[in-house]
Amino acid sequence: MRVGLGAGAGSGGAIQRVQHTLDSTRYLFLRFSQSTPLRPVLGLLFTLCALLFTLLVRFAHPILAFYVFRSLYHLWEIYYAAKLGDPFRPAFPAVRKRYILTLATLPFAAGVMAAAMVGWAILLCAWRRMRRRGRFGNINGNGHARYEAIPLNVEEVEDLQEEERRKRLQKESPTAPSTPLVPRLFWWALLGVYTAVALYGWHSRYNYELPMDTRFKARVELATRMPRREGYSTGEKVFIAAMFYNNGGMLPYWIPQATKFINYLGPDNVFVSIVESNSNDNTAALLEEFAATLTSLQVPHKITTHDTSIPRPPSMETAPPRIEFLSAVRNLVMEPLLEQGGYTRVFWSNDVFIEAETMAELLHTRDGDYDMVCGLDLAYWGLYDQWVIRDRMGRFASTLWPYFFDETGSAAVMRNEPAPVSACWNGVTAMRADPFLPASQRKGVPAFPVALTEASPSAQSDKRTQPWTLSHNQLPALPLTHPLSPRLANESTPADAPQLRFRSSAKDECFSSESFLLPYDLRRVFGMENILVNPLVICSYSWEFYVYFKWVTRHWAVKWFIEQVENGRGYAQAQMILGGAHRAWVWDGGDCHPW
Repeated sequence: MRVGLGAGAGSGGAIQRVQHTLDSTRYLFLRFSQSTPLRPVLGLLFTLCALLFTLLVRFAHPILAFYVFRSLYHLWEIYYAAKLGDPFRPAFPAVRKRYILTLATLPFAAGVMAAAMVGWAILLCAWRRMRRRGRFGNINGNGHARYEAIPLNVEEVEDLQEEERRKRLQKESPTAPSTPLVPRLFWWALLGVYTAVALYGWHSRYNYELPMDTRFKARVELATRMPRREGYSTGEKVFIAAMFYNNGGMLPYWIPQATKFINYLGPDNVFVSIVESNSNDNTAALLEEFAATLTSLQVPHKITTHDTSIPRPPSMETAPPRIEFLSAVRNLVMEPLLEQGGYTRVFWSNDVFIEAETMAELLHTRDGDYDMVCGLDLAYWGLYDQWVIRDRMGRFASTLWPYFFDETGSAAVMRNEPAPVSACWNGVTAMRADPFLPASQRKGVPAFPVALTEASPSAQSDKRTQPWTLSHNQLPALPLTHPLSPRLANESTPADAPQLRFRSSAKDECFSSESFLLPYDLRRVFGMENILVNPLVICSYSWEFYVYFKWVTRHWAVKWFIEQVENGRGYAQAQMILGGAHRAWVWDGGDCHPW
């Protein structure tokens, strides 16, 4: 089969045909323009057009490839802008955008070019066969077209016509090869490259996730296929808590993922507590359907909808009334923990998009060796909840990778390992349950088998986690600004400390979120300093940003670019301060955002 549309393979014949047409046109030009005063101008224009046309034919393949790539790139650019809009530029640098769009465009462009090459080769082959069969033109006995001379008395072109006839006879000689070997090999090599790039793009569409991001995926899927009462986790009892308001767009994704997570933990090891209030969409209806699902799975739960027991303030702007309301609702969610008892871990989820295996990753951070662990809620400026998160020294964080200014935290994120912090929440968090219980109900955490990752129902772990209990050692005095200061004599140890509750800021404290004050109280009231952020746990309040940060930036090629080429581009050293940097101040809890 003769091949064409390659860089050199078949372009020679095309150029010969173009040259023949140009020569014939030139004959006519010489014939009819002798008396024209604009002959020099027309000659120049004709020469330029001939040159341009020849170049277009000679470089048809690279020109087409560039046009296809640029057109598809432009379409991806429109799609990118439609989904992400115009977010915070340092978190979405232009160079990264161009890199991502190039990666997305290459497989599609390669597929189009491969199809074009094959299609063009088939058309040429069909054309040649039809010419030999006499379906086009005046064909002689040898299967070639017969041409009759045009009676032009132009002596200057006779030699050129004779040269053209010799070239044509040489080309039609049966001993002459149809297509030189080197162009044919190049054509096949180029087709192979296009096909390989297109197939790799198709492969990446289904295999883009890093192994470190999906450690528990096979185990979670096993629990979905073959559910059992004890689950496939460690056997630890987990109290799942959440509250929702106008989340009709997010819950259809969150509920199936939470159901998978519950099957993974096992219905015998879970209690689900959710409160919904004041929604004016279908949030309550979706949660009631979820409650019915939990009932069918025989999962203990308490899902409260249309709650009006806690008055919602007229304005939900960031101010003390908002924090007091949110604290009260969160405490309402936690009430079944006291009533049920026996749960050693609390898993809190905000209204975020997250995967079931990511929930498992958070729960099993460092094999459960943490007092509190959080994920990363990423959005239009990068790391979103800057009001809450502080590095291990209590300082503000950056919104950009690797997020922390202290060397220990940033180095941990670079290694994809949990980073120590002084406070966090960031969309989803897990923590020990004992501080939420009265001192008389605190029993510590026994040793559990280390969580497995393989998809085998009979697999058993031969390693065990470390048991844990609240310390009986004396705690230092609380700062005078703390609402529990001074400590009572019978509450001077972590084991005897008063029950932990969500709260708003006291009069002389930095005005803070209830989500910040919880880890602050864990450290100050209970001496629990082992607070971590797991950089493998990605969640977001927006689907578009979730797709971008969870899958696009975690693709190995994009991740490499962010870490090795981009490397923060200097922006990572800039703090995100809410309310103006000149008004920020430092208190016992660390840096304070000046709302």
